[in-house]
Amino acid sequence: MLPRWLLPGVALLIGARPAHAQSAPPDTLLRHAAPAAIAAPPAPLAADSTAPLSLPQALHRGTFSGHIRTVFMATLNRSTAPDYYAHGVGAGLRYETQAWHGLQVGLEGFFLKKLYASSLAAEPGRPESRYELSLFDQEHPHSRELLHQVEELWVRWQARPGWQLTYGRQQLDTPLLNSQDSRLSPNFVQGLWVVGHLNAATTLQGGWLTHVAPRSTDRWYRLDEAVGRYSMGVAPDSSRASYLGRVRTHGLAVLGLRRTLGPHTTVQAWQYFADHLLATSWLEGTRTLTRPAGTWTVSGQVLWQHSLTNDVESPPSHRYSEPSEQARVLSTRLAYQRRAWQVAAQYTRVSAHGRYLFPREWGREPFYTTLPRERIEGAGDVHALGASLAWQRPHAPGWKRAMATTTCRSRPASTSTACPTFIS
Repeated sequence: MLPRWLLPGVALLIGARPAHAQSAPPDTLLRHAAPAAIAAPPAPLAADSTAPLSLPQALHRGTFSGHIRTVFMATLNRSTAPDYYAHGVGAGLRYETQAWHGLQVGLEGFFLKKLYASSLAAEPGRPESRYELSLFDQEHPHSRELLHQVEELWVRWQARPGWQLTYGRQQLDTPLLNSQDSRLSPNFVQGLWVVGHLNAATTLQGGWLTHVAPRSTDRWYRLDEAVGRYSMGVAPDSSRASYLGRVRTHGLAVLGLRRTLGPHTTVQAWQYFADHLLATSWLEGTRTLTRPAGTWTVSGQVLWQHSLTNDVESPPSHRYSEPSEQARVLSTRLAYQRRAWQVAAQYTRVSAHGRYLFPREWGREPFYTTLPRERIEGAGDVHALGASLAWQRPHAPGWKRAMATTTCRSRPASTSTACPTFIS
């Protein structure tokens, strides 16, 4: 017999309409468990010829929009291990002005509320919830207050057709810095962001970011202040990591280029630079081959990273990364699609040069073997092998079912570990 607290969640799942996360556009079928997000440029602003005649008119004739989301999560453990459950709701209201001589202003406020939940915080004999706590403010696990904040507040200027500059609080999606939108509210960042369409096949974008509002928190932080708000794991010497408040960086510079090479090939390259912290280069390519029996897709990702920290005096537990530490990652994927079915195999290798690192508070890794709610970040010398199967109802692109599993081995373990199976 199902526990009473599980029945409302089952009812919600049965009655819910399938929806796509804001961080990734819907694909024909599941590309992989954690698709490499390509930052979508903002919608072009209206040309001056159709712009309002005055600034008051532009402000008055704006557009309101809203959205609401409810999420139920539960973890059922074996034996005497505790079970967890949580149900929350969130809603947002957004307003965008019309364009006035290329200028536009946007504002969005959001709130979320814990409806009901088991005890999620750590207690004697009961560990902290691993997943459910992230629905709410994980820094105040006992709070039942209504959480609210201004998530977006920006000014956008279209200097000329194809080029846009946005400054303020905004939602961005790039391969590593992204909204990781799988809870009640996604990540938001603050800074300057520029998008330029060089031609029909090439998009250049980038910017300088200084603050972040990580999901599962109720406030804005400087980028360095945010590092360590989530679980910090262990240091290279096996001691418990404790680098919260000890990371120093002025901000994050990002530059990305995406180019389409004909109808079947796309490539994208990204560079991330956080002074005194990390420098990371990312390259991804995808090629599709259409055959009478179906469509083959071959994809590859390459990451190279090195530490920029020069702190040699602090103990390893107080450092986010080690001086001169490097990471090299290769992730590949082969997929075959025939009609409504798609099957895929993935492999990811993190070399033994060092750990792959990127603050979890800034975004989520997009490697092909990554499963929802699981990460490779923080590990080195990793072999991960995955497989996925997806089916989409014909003539209903918004409705699909998928299953994926990954087996991984990482240092210092000497045996393989089966990661959780994901079904959606």
